[in-house]
Amino acid sequence: MQLFFGKDVWKEAVEIHKKLAYVPGDVSLWDNLTGGEVIDLFVKLQGGTSERRGRGRRNELTRRFDLDVTKKCRTYSKGNRQKVALIAALVSDADLYILDEPTSGLDPLMESVFQEYVLQLKKEGKSVFLSSHILSEVEKLCDKVSIIRNGKIIETGTLKELRHLTRTTISAETKREITGINSLDGIHNIQKTGHEISFQVDTENVGKAISYINNFEILNLQSTPPSLEELFMTHYKGERGDE
Repeated sequence: MQLFFGKDVWKEAVEIHKKLAYVPGDVSLWDNLTGGEVIDLFVKLQGGTSERRGRGRRNELTRRFDLDVTKKCRTYSKGNRQKVALIAALVSDADLYILDEPTSGLDPLMESVFQEYVLQLKKEGKSVFLSSHILSEVEKLCDKVSIIRNGKIIETGTLKELRHLTRTTISAETKREITGINSLDGIHNIQKTGHEISFQVDTENVGKAISYINNFEILNLQSTPPSLEELFMTHYKGERGDE
C-alpha cells in the first residue's frame, strides 16, 4: 500500500488532493473562460479553502500579481496564464504546494511577489516542493536542494551540506607579496598582481589557506562560498562533451 499524508493514494485520492496545490510549468486554460472564472473553478475543485478566506485572498493575490481577471484566457500571454495558475494555488489552504517552473514567463517584479508568498507559506509551516532552473530563486527559497541528472537525484541536502562539493574563492590584499602559496594542498586557479591575489581553495583547506596568507599581513580579505550555480555546473560539466 502506498500512503501519502497517511492515506491510500488509490482509494483516498480525492481527500489527498484537497491537501495539495499544483502549478505546472506549461499552463493551459479554457479559452472562453475569464481568468477569474478559471481561478474560482480551481479553488472549488481543490475544496480545501473556505469561501470567505478564498475571496479575500483571491482579491489580494489578483492585485499583487496585477492580473486583469475579467479578460478571456485566450487573450492572455504566457506570463498571465502563469499568474492564473499561481493565484489559484496560493488561494488554497493546502499542506503541500508542488510548483514546477512556477515563474516561467514572469517579469522580475512578479518573481519577487511570488518569492514573498512562498516565504510566507514557509512561515505558516506549509511544505513547498519547487522545481526550477532559476538557481538564484532556489538558493533564496529552498531549505534543501536536490540536483537531478539524467532523471536521477545525484546530490541532496542543505546548501551548507552541498557546498563541500566545490571550492571557495578567496581574494586578498597584503602588505607583502605572497609567495609559495601554490605549494599548499587544495589551492587552484591562482591569479596574482603585486600584493593582490585571488584563488580557489577546497573547502576543507580554507582555514590553512587564510592562516598562510595572514603571514604576509592581510589588508583586505574576501571569502566567497560556492553558489548553487557552481554546485550545479560541477555535476553537469562534460555531459555534452564541452569539458
